[in-house]
Amino acid sequence: MTTEELALICELPSYASFLDASYYLPYSPSIITKYVNNVEQELGIKLFIRSNKSRNLQLTNEGESLIGSIKRLNDDWIYIKRQIDGLKNTNTSMIKIGSQPRFGNYHEQKIISDYMFRNPGAQVIVSKGQADELIRHLISGKLDAAFITFNQSMDLDTYFSGHGDMITARHIINEKDLYAGVSDKYFKNHSDVLLSELEDFTFAFPFPDENDTQSARALQSWKEEGEKKGLHLRYTNLHGCDSSAFEIVRQKKIAITATHIPAAEHEGIRFVRISDWAGSTNLYFLKCPANRSLVLRQLEACVEDYTKSL
Repeated sequence: MTTEELALICELPSYASFLDASYYLPYSPSIITKYVNNVEQELGIKLFIRSNKSRNLQLTNEGESLIGSIKRLNDDWIYIKRQIDGLKNTNTSMIKIGSQPRFGNYHEQKIISDYMFRNPGAQVIVSKGQADELIRHLISGKLDAAFITFNQSMDLDTYFSGHGDMITARHIINEKDLYAGVSDKYFKNHSDVLLSELEDFTFAFPFPDENDTQSARALQSWKEEGEKKGLHLRYTNLHGCDSSAFEIVRQKKIAITATHIPAAEHEGIRFVRISDWAGSTNLYFLKCPANRSLVLRQLEACVEDYTKSL
């Protein structure tokens, strides 16, 4: 089994068929079939269920059992390659940073802006994704660093189980305040409200409704807080909370959740603090210790200076 074949096996479950995968991956359907056959022959089991013409791609029961281990093996190999690059002190002017689609991303924006000011020639690429996805991309080398918020109840040792030696997490700030962005038709001349005053609103979360550990924990906190106060809260998912979300908020009784008042003003939107909110989140800066690139060290310096200034 080659490392190329291993990487391909990890990618394939994301696609509907070998043909579908060939549109996005740098392999023809025949090469994909060849690589999969090579791996299956070496393992002595079938990983994928596929009919003629490579359609309706699914994992077999054996494939379902092994795919997690295969992905970890691939992650380990990529991590080793990153260590080698670090030992060679390979440097580039490009840095790839991961960030969650939470509204505003105030603190990471400040840090990234400082980094760009100090390094005007650097190329910065920021990718949005859920916590679990960002962790995978960090380990696999698709990202150099990531800013991730974790619910206060999240045990990071458990969360990073199996990858703890591949990731270091630096705490930046504990975010205790929670704000709701609503149409300025409501709560005029108010800067604070009780959660009960928002019971008629539908709370909009900036992440998609999907199987992500941290997103599920965040939603559970809302449900628990509502239950403690005897409230029946409604929820929706507005992935990314881009400008289109504000248009919806201006027209409907929807509240966008945020951990701070955004620096930029949005016409027709008012942000009020939920004064009786009892939860909090912790913002961390994550990196792989094997990555010793100059651009990452420069970003780390900005993180350290910003943390000290808080």
